[in-house]
Amino acid sequence: MAVLKLHDRLWDILGTAKSVVSQLELDKALSIVLKKALDITNTKAGSIALYNPKTGTLRMHAHKGFSKSFISNNEWKARRGGLTDKILRSKTPVVINNTTNKAFFTNPIAVQEGIKSLVCVPLVFNEIVGILYVDDFSPKKFTKIELQELEILASFAAIAIHHARTHSSIKQQAITDSLTGLFNRRCFEDILSRELQRAERHRRELSLALVDVDDFKKFNDLYGHQAGDEALTALGEAIRSAVRSTDLAARYGGDEIVIILPETKLAKAYTLFASRIKREIEEGFALISGGKFSLTVTIGIASFPQDGKTARDLVLAADMALLSAKKNKGSRMIGCSRSIAGSLVAIP
Repeated sequence: MAVLKLHDRLWDILGTAKSVVSQLELDKALSIVLKKALDITNTKAGSIALYNPKTGTLRMHAHKGFSKSFISNNEWKARRGGLTDKILRSKTPVVINNTTNKAFFTNPIAVQEGIKSLVCVPLVFNEIVGILYVDDFSPKKFTKIELQELEILASFAAIAIHHARTHSSIKQQAITDSLTGLFNRRCFEDILSRELQRAERHRRELSLALVDVDDFKKFNDLYGHQAGDEALTALGEAIRSAVRSTDLAARYGGDEIVIILPETKLAKAYTLFASRIKREIEEGFALISGGKFSLTVTIGIASFPQDGKTARDLVLAADMALLSAKKNKGSRMIGCSRSIAGSLVAIP
């Protein structure tokens, strides 16, 4: 009877494992793992933290049963000699039946939370990718079967993390331009279409900025295509740093970058680019390239619905503004195709 019970438990874990490995959304996969881990050990709380070897930090991605105060401290660095350091070094599970008796269990946040017993299982896929924690608020002795089941679960969790990250990476590559690190044109077109629908539905304005690197062909001819690629990479980083978190930047083609500014009127977009963003792009561009490239940019801006109600019309309007700005590049004037109030503008 006992053998049958154990057999059933293992099949239950393998059923969970199958579900986890096939789940491509990382946080959902981790939530499934954590729930099963708590069921296995009959514990009240637990978490899964993912490890970043570059920074030596762990970040909590799934949790249950903890206070808001405990959860707010969701990222920490492995302290030499501490519990996390012990797990990372040994790559083996650590079982603590009573934290009171352990000298290395000194984390004030965990102590304040009242954790009295826990199991920490490293999630290993070639290297440690995270740690599974199950916790209780009273001393507890974990059985050999529970620990074995946790290790089985942890093995599949590590595979699931690898699968989810690989899927996310492939997905990201499909929508990202490899040189600039910005969205690619196809993704931009999808996003612009959705944003225009949203703007129309909620009767909100939206602006579109077209950024062009000045004399980029001459730059390529003079320094070669490799230098041109390096310049575009630096430009992408500079733009990501300069624009707001709500804005969406994409490589439109060649040396042209397009930026969607949701819920932004033309006058506001103009002020942002004329007073700050253009300068930050050019300064950041030179800074990131180590002063190697001192290229400048020209910007054309158009706004929905005044300058176009469709994606095609809005891009054409921004392009017209860009051409206007190119013609006025020699002067310090900011050229406008029409009046700034409710019309497209150009920033040379």
